[in-house]
This record gives sequence, C-alpha cells and structure tokens, in this order.
Amino acid sequence: MIKGFVTGSFRPFHKGHEALIDYAKSNCDELTILITTLPDEVIPYKYRLKWVLSTYLDDPKVQIVADTIQEPDLRGDALSGWWGMYVKTKFGQFDRVFTSEDYGDVFAKGMGAEHWRFDQSRTIVPVSATIIRNKPFKYWDYINNFAKDYFVKKVAIVGTESTGKTTMCKKLAEHYRTIWVPEMGRELVPDTRHCTIEDLKLVASEHAKSIIRHTRLANKLLFIDTDVNITKSYSEFLFGEVPKVEPWVEKANDMDFYIYLSKDAPYVDDGTRMEKDRRDELDKSHHKFLRDNKKLLHEFSWNSGGYNEFSEEQKYEERFKNVKYQLNRWICQYE
Repeated sequence: MIKGFVTGSFRPFHKGHEALIDYAKSNCDELTILITTLPDEVIPYKYRLKWVLSTYLDDPKVQIVADTIQEPDLRGDALSGWWGMYVKTKFGQFDRVFTSEDYGDVFAKGMGAEHWRFDQSRTIVPVSATIIRNKPFKYWDYINNFAKDYFVKKVAIVGTESTGKTTMCKKLAEHYRTIWVPEMGRELVPDTRHCTIEDLKLVASEHAKSIIRHTRLANKLLFIDTDVNITKSYSEFLFGEVPKVEPWVEKANDMDFYIYLSKDAPYVDDGTRMEKDRRDELDKSHHKFLRDNKKLLHEFSWNSGGYNEFSEEQKYEERFKNVKYQLNRWICQYE
C-alpha cells in the first residue's frame, strides 16, 4: 500500500488545494491530509478544519489530521527539514509527499519519502490563498464551496418602521444575484404595538439563526432586513431596557455595511405599526443607538435629489440607484 501525504494551512481552502489533493489521491492508496496552525494566523483554525473535513468527510481514501505547531527558530532548508522529521515522528512513515512548493524536496527528505511535485507554477489553477484573502470577490469561483461563507459580506438594511427596508432587500438581492434575510420581528410579533421584551429576545435569537443559515447560501453579499442593534434600540424605546443576547447572536450580527433608510419615506399604516409620530421618534432612537455603538451608517433619504415632481415609484427607483452606487464603491475593495 502506498501512503501519501499532503499538508497545508489552507487560509483559505481553495481549488488549487483541491487539485493538489486530487493529484495525490490518484497516485497513492491512502492519503493523509495534515491541517497545520500557527499562533496568530489570519483565519481561525476551526474554520479551516471544517472546510477540509466537510469536503472529504465521506471519502474512504482520505484521513484528516490536525496539529498546532510551535516552530523552532529556524529558516529555509533547516526549517523544512525540521518539519519533515516532525511529521515522521508524530504521524509515522509515508511513501510519497505531494506539494506545489519550493521546500518540498527538503521536506520530503526529512520524512524519508519521495517528493511528487504538482503545478508549482500555478498554471493549472492560477490562484493562491493570499490573493483570495485580498480580493475574495474577484477570485470567488476559486474558493472551496464550504469556505465561501467565510468571505460573504453582510449588508444590513435598517431604519424605523415603514421606510421600505423589505422592498430594498428584495431589489438588492435580485440585482446582485444573491439572497436576503427577512426581518424576524414581523413573523414572531405580527403587531408591534403589542409586544414584550421577551418577544424581542426571541426575535434577536431567531433572526441570528436565520442569518447564519442564509450566509451559507449567499453569493458574495447577504442583505439583511434589520439587525440586532435595531432590536435592542426598539426594546430601549419601548421598555427602557436593552436586552442582553448571547455572544453567538452578536457574532451573527457582525455587519460589514449599514444602509439606513430615512423616515421621510411615505408612512403606510397597515394596522400593525405604531402611529406616525411614534414611528418618527423611534427613528431618533435608532440613530442614537447605532451611533453610540460605533456603527457607520450610510443614510439614504426618500427624496435626496429634490425631485418633487417624481412619482413615488420614481423616488423608490432613485433611492435604489443611490444605494447601488454607494454599494458598488464599497465592493470595489474586494474585486
């Protein structure tokens, strides 16, 4: 039996790594993949382990191992040789080592194994983990499918009641060919005039679960109708108390971009909303709460261009156009 070996930090796991592993699998009978981690790496170890495990979980030919490494103070060939001996001592003897790196020969020698080199020039899969981290949207198709959610950017659409948040989410998701997360409050608390602080705690946790589920399916961007800060602000406005939420709820609500829709949008009383004067007071509460919590807001008014002769539909479109313009400027850093 020919035992093969591949190692990497997989920051992130991408199609180049998959091609290397496919090559290794076709040239050995049993393949061990070692996921390594060093202190202060840019992508936490638990994510990288999940990506590789998820990809090869049902492959009987592949064994996944992981290790936290404390490297000695060595450089160049000395460090590569140390790595080879370390792997041999800790994980046993292998027949073939598969890499795409300069250090492969010395590393394999330290392990007492043959070195099989694969696509060192990166011509088969022209990508590296570094360029993916710098420009994830540009190289999106090269990212492993299980790793893509790590690079999804979350855009929150916030504001007081009846400002067009849901409509904006739907239109943006359609334009950017992705999905959006509906507001959970209207599903769990149909009439906002009759809710309790316990209702809002439930809204916060259920909405966070929905964000996590949708993030796994999103295409680069995920648009989110309202976030936990709006729920907290709402609670403070109604009850004078900000509910505490679990750390995982806060983590799910780490937003990358905030779009704030101003209260000058037409007020629509659908029978479940608070009165217009109260709705406008709530707007002030949301503004203060978000700014007090250091959230950078990109605010869009209903009639920023002063087009009084426009119909409501035209004003919706004008605001939508302004939102897209600001989003595109922000997205450029990832493309």
